[in-house]
This record gives sequence, structure tokens and C-alpha cells, in this order.
Amino acid sequence: MKDKKYKSISEVSELLKINKHVIRYWDTKFDGISTRLSDNKRRFFNIENIKKLQELKNILYQNGRHNYSFDLAKKIVSDKTKKNEVSIINKIGETKLSIDKLQEISNNLKELLE
Repeated sequence: MKDKKYKSISEVSELLKINKHVIRYWDTKFDGISTRLSDNKRRFFNIENIKKLQELKNILYQNGRHNYSFDLAKKIVSDKTKKNEVSIINKIGETKLSIDKLQEISNNLKELLE
């Protein structure tokens, strides 16, 4: 079962200890909670969807108590997503600089060898 690309709502419910009706409700309130395939009716969950559900569960509930409103949870999830995007963009920029620097070193070495 671990090698399946998508899990059913029943499997995710059991895995995360979240009722199916709660997952369905969250899916209506938050983007990216589930993946709809060809029939567009059944919800399927890949590893990214499951991570989002787990993160949402962690934000909304702690020690069995409700912590935040949905609006605040949306903002928290959105802010985390933006921070992750900025982090990825920064890493890409650093990688580009490293590649440019290596290219420059390579060109200098070629000139020395000639």
C-alpha cells in the first residue's frame, strides 16, 4: 500500500486519524487538499495532499483542542507556502551564482592551459 501513488479518503482518514467528513469539509475550504482524477467526483490524496492535511490538522488542533479559526489557519498555511516559495527561489538564485562562478573558474583554467 505504501507504493501507491494515490490513497483513498478512507486510507487517509485512518492514517491521519481525521474523520472523513472533516477531510471533505476541509477540502471545500482549502486549496490543494485533494486531487480529483478523471471522473472529478472522487477525492484522491497523494503525498503532498497528505502533508497539507497533516499540517492543517497540526495548526487547527493541538492536544485535542481547537486552536485557530479557519481564516487564521488559511493565512498560516498561505504564509508558509509563500516562505517556502521564497526559500526555493533563493536557493535557485544561489545555485545559479554557483554555476556562474564555476563556469568562470572553468574558463580561467582553460585560458591557463592554452
